[in-house]
Amino acid sequence: MPKHSLHIILGVFAALFLAVSCNIQDDMLLSYQHSVQIGLYSTSTHRDTTLLDVQAIGVGKDVPLINEKQSKELFLNLNMNDTKTKFIIKQRTLQDEICFEYRTKCRPIGAGGITMEIELDSVYSTHVFIDSVAVVYNEINYNESKENVQIFIY
Repeated sequence: MPKHSLHIILGVFAALFLAVSCNIQDDMLLSYQHSVQIGLYSTSTHRDTTLLDVQAIGVGKDVPLINEKQSKELFLNLNMNDTKTKFIIKQRTLQDEICFEYRTKCRPIGAGGITMEIELDSVYSTHVFIDSVAVVYNEINYNESKENVQIFIY
């Protein structure tokens, strides 16, 4: 077999391998585009509400992902190398833990590109100031802007 043909065959196999697999670097780059979008709502009125002096910290992390004076929504990045991510949500002196369980899979797009798809399986929390959580849209797609979860605040 001529060298030229062997190079073409090896190139095709390498391209196919890249098209159907994700690696950790791809996951890390895409994770910032795959945020769980959370709306905050009042339990009593079922209308949007605002948290004051809110922080969100990944469990096991030191630096807050969110540190805002006030917020009506939260955007939390999931760990793309796991099937569960936990956060501590603080409002002033109160704090709750929220946990997201999900599945990820790679999907080929375009000419050799890869994107991640995430499907939320469940979300649960503690109940200090969070009354309840509801998944309203369980798919998290690349660069999509849709509210995935509603958190109801006492």
